[in-house]
Amino acid sequence: MSHRTLAVLLLIVAQPIAAEAQLSAFGGPIQRSDMAYLAGDPVLSYEILEDHVNADSTDYEAIWRAARAAVVIGIEQEGTREQNYWLDPAMLLSERAVTIRPDGIDGIYWRGVAAGRRAMNAGPSYAVGLAEAVYTDAHAILSADSLHGGAHNLLGKLNYEIMSLSWLERTVARTFMGNEALEDTSWENAEYHLQRAVEAWPDFILFHFDIGQLHKKRDRQEQAVESFRQALSLRAVHPIDISLQDQARAALAEWGLPVDPPTSGMSRDR
Repeated sequence: MSHRTLAVLLLIVAQPIAAEAQLSAFGGPIQRSDMAYLAGDPVLSYEILEDHVNADSTDYEAIWRAARAAVVIGIEQEGTREQNYWLDPAMLLSERAVTIRPDGIDGIYWRGVAAGRRAMNAGPSYAVGLAEAVYTDAHAILSADSLHGGAHNLLGKLNYEIMSLSWLERTVARTFMGNEALEDTSWENAEYHLQRAVEAWPDFILFHFDIGQLHKKRDRQEQAVESFRQALSLRAVHPIDISLQDQARAALAEWGLPVDPPTSGMSRDR
């Protein structure tokens, strides 16, 4: 990271009210949006891109970044309606990105992430269709890049969420609304893809947290503790990282285990 970029990030964290004005002197909207995102402010990242995307509906780089920001904002909301308020536009934006550049990995990836998160708030029929979309997007990415950690994480989480349903729910879904995504699910697939994600992109807090959640779900406390501690050992980079680290600390606390102090460079009061 350059000294110029670091200085901007510090300004954003120190004075969030004037952040957009501070960023105005640093590059175009894409560069400013990335700076805001990496400073832990996805709302500002989205706002910087909003007018630009409306003015230039063909800017692929701006559109997938707007989708990314909208997804992260949605994830951080408390209620289903509030989450969907951001996830639905994220799906539309990412779809636009893929239309503009059908082979663009970032557009496909964020379309899959948006669909996966939206599926968690959807009714059965809609959720099944979204699950198939996640499955298709993840495999499309892996056909181009077999080491794409994000795509492996998408498939791992898809398997995890489906296998976390009750046997009856899975049976009904497969019988009456079955598709390839539902048929090709197992705990073994969930663990395989979540582990591949960690191996491919070991610096992503989300990936360590997700496989920790799987180990916890499968009553493997030792492996879960190792994964959660690894998530806590990494520096927070993405806006959701601090929340994930808080959840990892809470999981360790449930077992009465000591929790290490935060290692994040982000402000916890942003």
